[in-house]
Amino acid sequence: MLNEFDALTQDVGDGGVRSKYGIRVLLCYILKNVNATVSRSAFAEILLSTQLVNFFEINPALDALNENGLAVLTSKEDDDYFTITPDGIAVAEKLQTDIPLSARERALSAAFTVVAREKLKGTVDYKIDKKDDGGFYVTLTVRDGEELMMQTKLFAADYLQAQLVGENFMKDPNKLYSGIIDALTF
Repeated sequence: MLNEFDALTQDVGDGGVRSKYGIRVLLCYILKNVNATVSRSAFAEILLSTQLVNFFEINPALDALNENGLAVLTSKEDDDYFTITPDGIAVAEKLQTDIPLSARERALSAAFTVVAREKLKGTVDYKIDKKDDGGFYVTLTVRDGEELMMQTKLFAADYLQAQLVGENFMKDPNKLYSGIIDALTF
C-alpha cells in the first residue's frame, strides 16, 4: 500500500513518493500520460530532478513494471526503453489518485520536457569547433529524417558562450528555426 514507507527516502523531497507501490503507480502514470516510450535514463532524470524518488528505487521499480506486464521493456544499444501496456494503463487510471496531485504534476511537467528533448535527439544537434585564431564556431543543425532543414554557424568569443548558445538552441530549436523562416518570408 501507498502508506507503507518501504522505499529508500534519501534525497526525496517534500511530496515525494516513499513506497515501492507508489513508485510503480507513478511510473505507470507517467508512461500513460506522456503517451510515448520512455528510456530508463529519462525516468532517472525525471524522478531525480523533481526529488520524487530515491535513485536506488528507480531501476527495481522499472524492472517490476516489466515483470508484472505493466510495461514492455525494449533494450537498445544505448539504453532500455519502456512502453506502457493496457494493464499498465488500467493501473494508472485506477490508482493515480493514490499519488498526491503535486507529485503527479511535478512528474508530468518534467516528463514532458525530458521526452520532448529525447524525441529531438538525432533531429536537432549542435557542434562546437575551436577556431585557430581564437574563438569558437557553434554549428546548429535541424533535420527531418535524412533531410537537412537548417544548418547555421555562429561565432562565439569563448567556449562558455558557445556552450550556452548550443544548450539554449536545444531547449527550443523551433524558436530559432521559425524565427529565421518568419524573418526571411515576411
